[in-house]
Amino acid sequence: MKIEMAQINTDPGDFEGNVKKILTSIERAKRDGAEIVVFPELTIPGYECMDLFTMPEFLRQNRHALYDVITGTSGITAIVGFVDYDEQTLTPDGSYLKYNAAAVIKDRELLDTVHKTLLPTYDVFDENRYFASAPNRHVTKLSGHTIGVLICEDAWDPNYLTKVADELVSGGAEVLISPNASPFYIDKLKIRMDLIRRKAKKLGVPFIYANLVGGHDGYEGEIIFDGQSIAMNSKGEVIGLGKAFEEDHILVDLDSSKVITPHEYESIAQLHDALILGIKSYFRRAGMSKAFIGLSGGIDSAVVASLAVAALGKGNVTGIGMPSEFSSDGSVADAKALAENLGIDFRVIPIKDIFNSYQSNFLEKEYPNREFDVADENLQARIRGNMLMDYSKRNNGLVISTGNKTEVALGYCTLYGDMSGGLSAIADVSKLKVYGLARYINEKTGRIIIPESTISKPPSAELRPNQTDEASLGIPYDILSPLVDEIVEAGQTYQELIKKYPKDVVQKVYRLVQQAEFKRRQAPPGIKVTPKAFGIGRRIPISHGYRG
Repeated sequence: MKIEMAQINTDPGDFEGNVKKILTSIERAKRDGAEIVVFPELTIPGYECMDLFTMPEFLRQNRHALYDVITGTSGITAIVGFVDYDEQTLTPDGSYLKYNAAAVIKDRELLDTVHKTLLPTYDVFDENRYFASAPNRHVTKLSGHTIGVLICEDAWDPNYLTKVADELVSGGAEVLISPNASPFYIDKLKIRMDLIRRKAKKLGVPFIYANLVGGHDGYEGEIIFDGQSIAMNSKGEVIGLGKAFEEDHILVDLDSSKVITPHEYESIAQLHDALILGIKSYFRRAGMSKAFIGLSGGIDSAVVASLAVAALGKGNVTGIGMPSEFSSDGSVADAKALAENLGIDFRVIPIKDIFNSYQSNFLEKEYPNREFDVADENLQARIRGNMLMDYSKRNNGLVISTGNKTEVALGYCTLYGDMSGGLSAIADVSKLKVYGLARYINEKTGRIIIPESTISKPPSAELRPNQTDEASLGIPYDILSPLVDEIVEAGQTYQELIKKYPKDVVQKVYRLVQQAEFKRRQAPPGIKVTPKAFGIGRRIPISHGYRG
């Protein structure tokens, strides 16, 4: 049996464009000699449609689009994700009863419809909000074969009572075929492979796992789907693997495909490629091409600018240096060198006169006896944020903010200042991983893109004389960065952490993370690249008394 995995990206609500892409893939599968072509989960409407799923007209257009796909399937079987619904049955919110479904279409006939059973509600998922669970499972007879179709979470069943794959094989399925929208985080492929290998070996059948690729709006952050669709034989050996972070078509023959050994894909390379896809997808969907980035000469802005150039092209990225009286000559030189290395436009606009004008016209009158404090530091960041936003508005572009996950977690960032922007590119990247990205970028290109002085110097916001981040925060990043990751990503409690870190450090970091929640609620969307990012996947009250 020859099966092709059509690893494509379809956009939410773009029925015309989605159908065109699906039909193009079907024609390709025919030319490749495939008997079956398998698409990702919810291919027809697009995966992240959120409350569009509740709109009756949206559902009708989704069904009409399915009919359009059916007409293009002569001579082949296609398994395509869509939303099935029942207009006669209403849910408590007054919308139609809906199912996350896969249509099995053979030679212009809708042969079967399979509904998803297991509906995830953890992390970024909220499928119970939109869909009903399939009340039962069944296999599909197809040209002398019996296949079992299970949709994404139906395979991720260790913590569910229902075992969809087991039921399908017990019912006679000779091969399991799974349309998926499995989000990326670093090293997720290994976890998927382990899951599929266990299933295939335990049940003794081949497993086809067609995954979505592209960046999708997850409401409070950009979710990345990495593709890397997988086909395994009944021994749990890989016989097909899709490309990472790009569309692909992977043909396998269950009777003759040879076993392959997946190449080593370093974690830092995965992170780099995922962020580039996230930036590229976000700008494409927004209908924007130009990015504006504040270049301080620091590590974060250097990495973001490098990623933006890789995603959008150097002609679409503008760096803006906005030195104050506290900016060192070295930082200004580093920002200029970075821009030259990247080949991007670079503007230098000192903010000293604007800052002094603000002081003389407002602060000295309202607060005549004040001392220079954090509010004065924040004012400089807000002046810069305003200038960047003005540039983006007048030039039809978007600001990419440059705060990393460690800073965002601790609130070491300024609301309406350096947090301003349309996208926060590295908001899910810890400070230590930012350094890793900088080194990787230089190694990958084989030349110095990010100046060595940017990487080696002590990080500083340069908002007061002789400032360093370590002095301002009171704790070095080699402690802060992993500690924040343990709190946010691993969910470690206060009591667990004081066994590993000094108690006063844990107390301070816990307090800072809690206090910064109100800032994070107002931050630009980030790109999710870890198991737990800030945003919809981590819903914590703005203020609470729990310490753990």
